[in-house]
Amino acid sequence: MRVHVRSIGVLAPGLPGWEAAQPVVRGERALEMAPLTPPVPRCLPAAERRRSSPTARLAIAVAEQAIDASAIPAAEMEMVFAAAEAAGEITHQLCEVLATTREISPTVFHNSVHNAPLGYLSIAMGAKLSGTSVCRGRWSFANGLVCAALQAQAAQRPVLFVCYDSPMPMPLQAVCAMVDPTAVAMVLAPDRIDAVASASLEIVQADVENEWPAWIPASWHANPSARGLAALGAFASPHGTVRVPFAPGQALEIRC
Repeated sequence: MRVHVRSIGVLAPGLPGWEAAQPVVRGERALEMAPLTPPVPRCLPAAERRRSSPTARLAIAVAEQAIDASAIPAAEMEMVFAAAEAAGEITHQLCEVLATTREISPTVFHNSVHNAPLGYLSIAMGAKLSGTSVCRGRWSFANGLVCAALQAQAAQRPVLFVCYDSPMPMPLQAVCAMVDPTAVAMVLAPDRIDAVASASLEIVQADVENEWPAWIPASWHANPSARGLAALGAFASPHGTVRVPFAPGQALEIRC
């Protein structure tokens, strides 16, 4: 299966956007870690920004980068969002309330659902086409990318794909060791017109764990979206190839 990438968005510590990320993912410049400024999505009205979770604001802000660079209106895109856990800080709040007063805030419950970031974005941008939320643990990036690529080919429309992770609070962090926010977004198109990269996708057998690029900090290895950052090295280099985990014993090979 071929995938054509019209535009890319990136948010992570030291990586505020695709332009800054390109020399890093190509190995031309070392990553300079710096705290990520809390994203402020432009498309959300002030009341929605206050109501949304930090995770939703991270996902929407990186999506805005890819949408802006594609020059395609969001209303003309289908959407696929992928995350291993979604909003861990909201899950933690719910658990604390359930263990004490059991009086759940409707807003907190609303923000706890896995597709909340997709919902905020689609409403804010008037995007009424199909929206899919993918949760596949540490394989979320590869599964979300395959879902989005299939959707672009089947519907013959642009598809916005977003994969994101936000830090988990303790004690959840002991199980899901996500300590830094990372996010990647792509607008996939059914053809190569104006594409910044094209690649073939193939699911292959993989008996050993795929290695991480040396530039990605070990503290990001629990983030499925960091696998997306690793994949961007292939998209940014002529004839680049990378494998990302797809399922136990399988990997998704991305070959440009």
